[in-house]
Amino acid sequence: MKVKKFLDSKYLILLGCICLFAFVSRLYRVGDIQGYVFDEVYHAITAKLIHRNDPRAYEWWNPPVEVNTAVDWLHPPLAKYTQAFGMFVFGETPLGWRISAVFFGTGVIFLTAELARFLFKNKALALLAALLASFDGLLLTQSRIAMNDIHVTFFILLAMLCYAWYRTLLEHKISAQSEKHVTQRRLDLSLVLAGVVAGTAMGTKWSGLFALTLIWIWESSFLLTRLQLLAPSTPQKLRQIFKRVGALVILPFVVYVLSYTHMFLQGKTLVCLGNSVEQGKCYCDQTSSSWVNVMKTISGGDGKSWEALEARGGCKRLISHFSELHNQIWWYQTTLKATHAYQSRPLQWFLDLRPVWFYVNYGQNTTANIYAQGNPLLFWIGDVFVLITVGVLSVQAATVLSTRLKTKKYNPLISLQQTIITMTNVQDKVGRLFFLTIAYFIVWLPWEASPRIMFFYHYTPAIPLLAILLAYWLVKLSKYPLGKILLVAAVFVIGITFFIFYPNWTGLPVPTQFANTIYFALKSWK
Repeated sequence: MKVKKFLDSKYLILLGCICLFAFVSRLYRVGDIQGYVFDEVYHAITAKLIHRNDPRAYEWWNPPVEVNTAVDWLHPPLAKYTQAFGMFVFGETPLGWRISAVFFGTGVIFLTAELARFLFKNKALALLAALLASFDGLLLTQSRIAMNDIHVTFFILLAMLCYAWYRTLLEHKISAQSEKHVTQRRLDLSLVLAGVVAGTAMGTKWSGLFALTLIWIWESSFLLTRLQLLAPSTPQKLRQIFKRVGALVILPFVVYVLSYTHMFLQGKTLVCLGNSVEQGKCYCDQTSSSWVNVMKTISGGDGKSWEALEARGGCKRLISHFSELHNQIWWYQTTLKATHAYQSRPLQWFLDLRPVWFYVNYGQNTTANIYAQGNPLLFWIGDVFVLITVGVLSVQAATVLSTRLKTKKYNPLISLQQTIITMTNVQDKVGRLFFLTIAYFIVWLPWEASPRIMFFYHYTPAIPLLAILLAYWLVKLSKYPLGKILLVAAVFVIGITFFIFYPNWTGLPVPTQFANTIYFALKSWK
């Protein structure tokens, strides 16, 4: 109890120390490796072009800007804006293009603590989650390289935090708890903020859509089960639905489009208003728009009259640079047949079985590697508690459902409705844990359906949520004597593993024999 009081009273100081540790471990020698590391041949090159205000940053047809590089037009540009800003401050140097990852990576540790604190109202748990996350190798390596994964992780966590804030206010308003503090303006502000941040996540990488998917699931459950509590009349219901569609569907995609503002300022088009093909502005497309196809189906016939409404310059339609860019992105992402020695599948991420080799420098009897790899002890201990969490929540949901079904006045449909209400209420302990668990799975499991090759760093957004889940159970079990031992032992072995593997994650030279024995203890790690 004394420890908990101390942690509560010194929360900001202790969190600051953890964040400082994370910042230093990410910043140390981050600019020492000259040249490009792994996918910096795409991301750093494109950030350089943005820094120079060069339109080639958004063009897919140009030859390489530098030897053995390529422009990354495949991803939205927000992360590259921050990398370009780093070069504005530190020049076009490795430090310049990597420094934004250092800051966003430190921000991920801070948001891990704040999301944990907000969900579980426990500062000790929040500090433990942040500490565990700061010990992870994948978060570390992604915070020391000019890629976009740590940036999208930051915005995904922030979107989840904003949405959890909104849902908490909503639950208070519905249950009339502290109603005088929950003004409609504050409620609307939190809803809009969640939409804006989710759009920002998408503007960093398309996988930011995972955060929006989580939000859509929770809002759909609310609309299907409890909308009548907030809006008794039909007009009020429609108003609430339109408000959510505007804030959580339309607004995020508007923010996504705005993420290309720099491209539009260079003269490239969002809407093609011309009547002829023009590189960088209007492109010929020999397929009709979706609305034309719909009208052709409804009206029958050859549909020439509908096609004529948008036909220009000998094309069935002219589309903008923004539209053609996204056609190119979609085609590339869905037709890529390439393979890679370090590609992996989601189950391998869960088990920390296949890291990505970023860099190597061989010395005399020494080796300096950078492997994007999770902290093995954090993963394996965390995985056990993930499975425990799934089991506990399944039993809880089954118990609530069976209890409702045994009550005569409830029919099966209403029983299911009440179960959904219980499991999605972020004010309830079970609801918070359910929210966190679904969030954990939703940011990485959908990759299983991806048709293209994948890499371990796609798992990056899941690690802070894994750390929170592990911290939740360690704190919960610490009420018992053996639980206290388990907590201390888990933190100790995870921390020790971090310091042992730190050279292998940051390019520090170690004896080759040591690397072969420890860092490649599992065959799949090499």
